[in-house]
Amino acid sequence: MLIKGPCSVKTIHLLTSLDNAGKAKQTSSLEEIKQSLQSYNITLELLYSSSIHDREIRFNNGWIIKIGRGLDYFKKTQGRFSIGYCDFDLRHCHETTVDIFHIKHTKNT
Repeated sequence: MLIKGPCSVKTIHLLTSLDNAGKAKQTSSLEEIKQSLQSYNITLELLYSSSIHDREIRFNNGWIIKIGRGLDYFKKTQGRFSIGYCDFDLRHCHETTVDIFHIKHTKNT
């Protein structure tokens, strides 16, 4: 969605925990996203924390997104030809909480 239209976002800060069971897959997947975003002049900064629960995404335009279950909240489709396979807007989601707010509505700590 960030790439589809004119966007002022140039930097994305992602704070997440490291998946010890799938560390290699997680790292390579995030690096692939990072490289892909660079072709659109968007920088993805990755930071891992062993103490956080919610994942946090911060954009340079002041918006913050916190996701309770992690970044993989979409359910898989039954197959390649199922509705939602290519369009995530049509996929079912795992139950989670997503908080979206602007930095101007937060206290500086």
